[in-house]
Amino acid sequence: MRATTVCAALTLCWSIGAAHPFGLHDVSRSQKPVGGTTLEPPSLPRPSVRQHAKNADICVAGTRQYTGSVPVSPEKDLFFWFFESRNDPANSPVIVWLNGGPGGSSMFGLFEEIGPCQTNEHFNGTVFNKHSWTEFANVVFIDQPAGVGFSTFKKGHDGGPDNLLEAAQDFSQFLTVFFHEIFPEAADNDFHIAGESFAGRYIPGFTHYINQRQQLGGDAGTRRAVPPIQSIILVDAVVDAFGFYISGHYDHFCGVDKNGKKRMPENGFNETACDSLEKEIPECERLATLCGSTYDPVVCETAVSYCDDKVGKWFNGDVYPGGRDPYDDRKKCGDNPPICEPFNGTSSYAGYLNSPHVKEELGFSDDFVYAGINDDISKRWEKSREAWVPTTRELTSILDTTPTRVLVLNGNNDIGVNTEAQNRIYDRLPWSRQAAFRSHEYTNWQWPDESGKPIKGGKIKTADDLEVKNKLAFVSVDEAGHASVGDQQEALTWLIKCWTDAKHQKDERCPL
Repeated sequence: MRATTVCAALTLCWSIGAAHPFGLHDVSRSQKPVGGTTLEPPSLPRPSVRQHAKNADICVAGTRQYTGSVPVSPEKDLFFWFFESRNDPANSPVIVWLNGGPGGSSMFGLFEEIGPCQTNEHFNGTVFNKHSWTEFANVVFIDQPAGVGFSTFKKGHDGGPDNLLEAAQDFSQFLTVFFHEIFPEAADNDFHIAGESFAGRYIPGFTHYINQRQQLGGDAGTRRAVPPIQSIILVDAVVDAFGFYISGHYDHFCGVDKNGKKRMPENGFNETACDSLEKEIPECERLATLCGSTYDPVVCETAVSYCDDKVGKWFNGDVYPGGRDPYDDRKKCGDNPPICEPFNGTSSYAGYLNSPHVKEELGFSDDFVYAGINDDISKRWEKSREAWVPTTRELTSILDTTPTRVLVLNGNNDIGVNTEAQNRIYDRLPWSRQAAFRSHEYTNWQWPDESGKPIKGGKIKTADDLEVKNKLAFVSVDEAGHASVGDQQEALTWLIKCWTDAKHQKDERCPL
């Protein structure tokens, strides 16, 4: 159901052309987007935008905030929640945040990880988050593809994109409208795209798509349809064949010491399970390698099926209420395996977003049902087999043919996207500086707490190319699971500021 036009208290509604801090402009739809082709005449509705008070009841943000929907096709609208930086928004970078799934809403990232507010313990209001990325950046949370979260598909929440190309086209169209019609001044700020989990499929694919269109000509004006992408930030993100992450269970729960003897880490598997994994992993990784070399969806699905059945069974059998949590080896699984986290229950951020006053503030009718995960979208991507194909080719292209930098963050307590597998994946990723990156040793990185005391955050290694410093950086994060940016808010907010803020990089403590 589309957003309504009702305006609640503390909410300002306007059409394109009204004034706001970044300056709304009535830009003609005859402009050219990425790829050099002309947009269709006004066949799509104008985007709808609402401004909310800095400390509005729906989000105690401490900064200006805007919500809205952008039509990206006649049947699809993408919802966004935009927060200005708390400090000098005109000169702060713009970061787009995407959660994964497929089918996961980016409102999780907003209310549980990096947003300026978080839900309170009763899930009936919000509290101020002093360790938000909005301390130094303008942050846009986007629900995508259409049908996810507050983004709508004409036929309701069924249907919507089930492949990377269509999702990339919609994302590119969203950015074109966002930067040219709604917040054109923001197009001059440094621009980064960040996200976690299945966003490892989205972000390299979207970035590669946008870069290709820009290289083919861009728009006829002096400004590109989408600003140059300074960097992508991949948080516990799936980029290679799923089989490699499953085979990483051996390193995480079994492994050997430096003398080649088996070691059984705390909370690890028993010897029977570890012996079985040793036998099955070679075939699992052979199939995963074949998936990555062919990009054939059928081959990739076969690899996932084999690896999950033969290797993943030892872990999957432990995922039950009170058993292992696939997203954090420090936690016990909740009441809804295999996800184990309350994404759609009333005792969660989703319950808060389904509150009548929140939906009214956002412009949705009372009968609209927000879901943190759209299971139909997830099943559609699986059915199309698009869920299993890697994005390593796209990463190679980004590293070798564009100035875009790549930052990888991974929580060391994540099981589903484990650091052990990620280390191997990025060491074997083909690009011009692969040998240099692979040969570099991991070193400790530290972050300063509020008193300035240095605290170990994990391990890091980087590689430059001939023109760009820290072209690829891999950062492991101690005491962090799949939602590492939420688990270690203070540490990673500081680190992301180091990565995105050129002035902050003058701080000798910055490892990036």
